[in-house]
Amino acid sequence: MRHSLLSKWLGVFIFLLCLKVFVFAQQVLQFGFEGKETFFRQGKSDASISLTKHQLSDESAHTGQKSELIQFTAGNGQFAHFFYDFGQAQVTDELNISLWVKANRPGMQLFCRVILPKERDPKNLDQPLTLTMKGDIYQLTGRWQQLTLRQPMKRLREQVNLYRAETGRDPVMADAYVDRLFLNLYGGPGQTDVWIDDMEIGPVLEQKASSSPKTPEEVPGKTLTRRSSEVQLKGTQLLVSGQKFFLRGIRHTGTPLKTLRDAGFNTVWLDESVANSTLEEAVNQGFWIVPMMQLPGADDSNGVPAQLTSQQAVGKKVARFLEQEAVLCWDLGSNLQFEKNSLVSRSAQSLRNADPMRPLAADVWDGFQRYSRSVDQIMLGAHRWPLFTTMELPAYRDWLLQKRRLAQPGTYTWTWIQTHLPDWYLQYVSAKDVQTKMDEPSGPHPEQIRLLTYAAIGAGCKGIGFWSDKFLADSHGGRDRLLALALLNQELQLLEPILVETEEPTWVDTSLPDVKAAILRSDKGILVLPMWMGKGTQFVPPQGSATELSIIIPQAPVGCQAWEVTPGQVKSLPWKRVVGGIKVTIKEFSLATPVVLTSDLSPTGLVVRWQDLQRKMAKLSAQWAHDLAEEEFTKVLTVQTKLETSGKHLADSQMLLKKSRDFINESLNHRRNGEYSEAYATAQRALRPLRILMRTAWEQALRDLDSPVATPYSISFFSLPDHYKFWEEIKAAKLSDNVLPDGDFELPADKVPQGWVVQEVPSLDEINQTARRVADAARSGKQSLMLQITPKNPLLPPAALERAFLGIYSPAVKMQPGSLVRISGWVKIPKEIKGSADGALFFDSAGGEPLGIRLTAATDWRHYTFYRRVPNTGVINVTLALTGLGTVYYDDWKIEPLQEANPPAIAVQNQPVSTTGIKPIAIDSQSKP
Repeated sequence: MRHSLLSKWLGVFIFLLCLKVFVFAQQVLQFGFEGKETFFRQGKSDASISLTKHQLSDESAHTGQKSELIQFTAGNGQFAHFFYDFGQAQVTDELNISLWVKANRPGMQLFCRVILPKERDPKNLDQPLTLTMKGDIYQLTGRWQQLTLRQPMKRLREQVNLYRAETGRDPVMADAYVDRLFLNLYGGPGQTDVWIDDMEIGPVLEQKASSSPKTPEEVPGKTLTRRSSEVQLKGTQLLVSGQKFFLRGIRHTGTPLKTLRDAGFNTVWLDESVANSTLEEAVNQGFWIVPMMQLPGADDSNGVPAQLTSQQAVGKKVARFLEQEAVLCWDLGSNLQFEKNSLVSRSAQSLRNADPMRPLAADVWDGFQRYSRSVDQIMLGAHRWPLFTTMELPAYRDWLLQKRRLAQPGTYTWTWIQTHLPDWYLQYVSAKDVQTKMDEPSGPHPEQIRLLTYAAIGAGCKGIGFWSDKFLADSHGGRDRLLALALLNQELQLLEPILVETEEPTWVDTSLPDVKAAILRSDKGILVLPMWMGKGTQFVPPQGSATELSIIIPQAPVGCQAWEVTPGQVKSLPWKRVVGGIKVTIKEFSLATPVVLTSDLSPTGLVVRWQDLQRKMAKLSAQWAHDLAEEEFTKVLTVQTKLETSGKHLADSQMLLKKSRDFINESLNHRRNGEYSEAYATAQRALRPLRILMRTAWEQALRDLDSPVATPYSISFFSLPDHYKFWEEIKAAKLSDNVLPDGDFELPADKVPQGWVVQEVPSLDEINQTARRVADAARSGKQSLMLQITPKNPLLPPAALERAFLGIYSPAVKMQPGSLVRISGWVKIPKEIKGSADGALFFDSAGGEPLGIRLTAATDWRHYTFYRRVPNTGVINVTLALTGLGTVYYDDWKIEPLQEANPPAIAVQNQPVSTTGIKPIAIDSQSKP
C-alpha cells in the first residue's frame, strides 16, 4: 500500500515506484493519477452513453490524493468501453497488469487486447491478428478492489484455443504482446460512478504503439495532449487556470519525486540542467515546475552578459520546459543583492521574450523596492535561516514583515523555510563527512519547521518553499521531518481557500505571553494562527502547550463561528463576544493550532468542505502522526542514553519517556480500532513529554553559560553530548593573559588602534553612521566604543532598513590551530534598536555571524563570552557591529587562550562561512578609523 511507503522508506533514493508513468530499469509502468490529465479514452458501447464527468478528482483515491473519475448515464445494453494504450508488453507469466477500481455498482471488468504480430488477421491482411484476454470482475460495490489480469499465458492459450476451434487455424503465438487495456464499465441502466487509481503495467517493451492495428476506437495521427494551464499573477494572488493557488514547494536534489508528491507538495524546483527523465517524471507526478535558471556571470566588453546576447540560447532552455506545459514560473536566483538588479532585469527580459505569460520568481537579499518595480510579474522572495542562531522567532517574523514592506505595495511575496542544518553548522560542529549520510540524530526539530512556516504565513507570505529535501531523507535522519511536512501540507491544503485570499496580517497577544496570534482576514472568513514564540524555541522547542488558550479577535463579523481546523479533526470552539471582539478558547493548545472564524455553513461551504476532506485524510494523518512520534521518541532516547551514560542525569527523564511511550501505544490502539481523530490527538500528546525532556536537558546544559551560543555545541539538544565533552576540556584548561590589543578602547583620540578596522557597508537607506571612541559611557576606564546609526531625517525615520551594517573588526590574533580560546566583552544598549531584526550584532571569526549574538532591546552593561576552538587558519578576530537605528556601546573585549593540560588530537574545522544574515566585506578591503 502506498500509504505505508511514506512511513517505511521515505529517504530511499533508488528503486522507488512513481505515481504516474515512471519507467524502471525493468520497464514497469505505474500510474498514480496525480497529474492534470485523464488517461482513459471513451471507446465503443452498445448502449446510449451520456458522459457527465471525466476528470481527475480528489473525491476519492485509493492512495495519494486523486483518482480518475468517470461518471455517465447509460441506457440498456451490454458494454461501455473505456481504454488506454500504453505500448507493448510481451505476454509472459511475468506480465503484470492491474489497477484499482471503486464504483457505485458491480459488474465492471478488465480486458486486455493481445497482438499476435506473426499472424495476420484473415479479415484484414494488412493488420496482425488481435485477441482479447479477460481479467477480474468488480464485485465490492462502494469499496476499492484491485482488478488483475491473472495467469497471462494461460489466458492467451485459452483465447488461441477458442480461435482455433472457431476457424480451424493454428495461430503463431510467438512474440505476442498486449498494447491496450480496456474496461467494460457498463453496470446497468442509470448513473454509473467509477474511480480508477494505482494502475501498473509491465514489463513494457516500448511506450509507443508502432505496429498496433487501427480500430474504430482510435483516430490515426491523433495523440493525447495536455490542456495548457494558464498561470497568472494578479497583485498578491497567484492563479492557475483561473483558480487561486497556494504554493507548497520544495527544491529537488535527490529525494524520489514520488515521495515528495506523497508528502503533499504541489510544486518542485528543478535545476535548468535537470535530466529529461526527471523532468518528465515530475510532470507525470502532477507537480508544477519551477526551473532554476542560471544567471549569466562574466560581462562582455560592452557590459552585457555574453549569454544574454543569444536569445536563441535562452529560447532553447525555455522550450524544453514549456513542452511539458507544467511550468509555474521561472526562478531567477537566490540571495540576489541590489547590485545585481540590472543583470536580473536583462535576464528577465530574455525570459519574457521566450515566454511572455508566466511569472518570474526572484529570492532577494536587499533592493526589494527596485526589484519589485523593475521586473514585471515578479514573485518576490526573501529568506534566512534562524534556527540554531540567536534570532528569536518574533525577530524572524519581524524580518520577513520588514522585507515585505520594503517592496512595492501589492507585490506577491514568498519565502524559503529552513528544513536543514546549514553548512556553517556542519563545518564547525561535525568533523565527519555528512554530505551523503548522517549517523547521529540531528535537527531541525519538526516542530521548528512548523512554527517557521506559520510565522512566514503570519508575516504575509503567499507561498512557501521548503529548502532541502536531502534533510528529509533517511540518510540524514529526516524521516520525522518529512512526516511533519506531510502533516503540515495536509493542514495547508485544508486552509488553502482562506490562505489564497488573505489581506494584510495583524498580530495580537493571547492569554499566554509566549503565544502570539496572526490574524489574516478574507471574504470567506478570518484565519487565526496562534503560535508559540517563546525565547529559545529556535534552539530547542519547549513543551509549548496549555490546557486552555484564549484569544480576542477584533472586528469579528456578526454570525460567525469558530472552528479548529487540523488533519486530526475539524471541530467548533467555544466563543463569546467581549469588549474588543470575539473571545475564542482553545482547549489543549499545542505549539500552533489554526482557527477559522466563518459563517459559511452551507452544504457546499467551507466547513462542510473541511469536514469532508478531513475524513478522507484522517486515516493517513493518524498513521503519520503516530510514526512521527515513534521517530522522535527514538531520536530523543538515543541522545538521552548518551547523556545518562556520561553521567548527565536528568530528573524525571525515565518518567517522561514512559509517558511518551504510553501515548504512542495508545495512539496505535486507536488506529487499530478505526478511531483516527483520537489516534492523531494522542500521537500529538506523545510529543509533549519528549519536548519537556529535551528542553530541560538543554536548559540544564546552559547553567554555566551566559548565552546559548557560548559554545558551538550548546545550540541544540542533539549536540549536548559533544557540548559536555567540550565543556570538560574548557574547565580543565588554564586561562592565559589577554592577547587582543586595545580591546579596552583607552587609546587617546589622536592615536589609531593598530589593526582595528571600520567596515561601513554602502547603505541603501537615508542614514548617518558613526563609529568612535567616547568618554561618556565607559564600562571601565575612561572610554568605550560607540556605534551609532541615525536617520538623515529624524522626523521621518525609516520603519525598516534595506541595508545597514556598521562594524569594527579587531586585529587578527594568531594562535595554534585547534587550541581553545575564550572571547569575551561587554555590551550596552541605551534605547531599543529599531529598523532591523539583527540590531547590535557581535561575533568571533571561529563561530562566524550565525553563532553571534543579536540584541535589539535596551540593556545596561552586560558581559558575553564565547568559547571556541581556533580554526585551521590559526587566527581569531572579533566583529562588533550595528545593523539598525540606534546606539550600542562596546567595552573591555578580550581574546584569552586556554592552555590545555593534555591537548587532544582533534580534527580542526574550517572557519565557517556567513550564510545567514549579514554579509560582511573582506577585512582587507577596509580603511582604518
